[in-house]
Amino acid sequence: MAEKKEFLKMQLISPVEWQGQTIKELDLTKLREMTGAELNVIYDLYEAQNADGAIMPEGKLRFAQIIASRVTGYPLEAIEQIKAKDSVVLKGRIYRFFFLAE
Repeated sequence: MAEKKEFLKMQLISPVEWQGQTIKELDLTKLREMTGAELNVIYDLYEAQNADGAIMPEGKLRFAQIIASRVTGYPLEAIEQIKAKDSVVLKGRIYRFFFLAE
């Protein structure tokens, strides 16, 4: 039987160079440890950066980027450099974590 792949460990199709470091993977597993208080901080950061009044920010790329920055430790500026295709996959994984079964 094949080992189940950890969907919160995301291999980037296109690695990103950030201040001399190559980012090849985003480990989002710390999402499982996040508290409601930490999520409130993320919602506040999202609202401060994006005044679009989204009803469900969890489905927005900016929200996923903020989450990824918080749980991986990479600065938001590095997460924003991820290529578009990888960014859409990131958004999908964050959404899946919050709304779909693991």
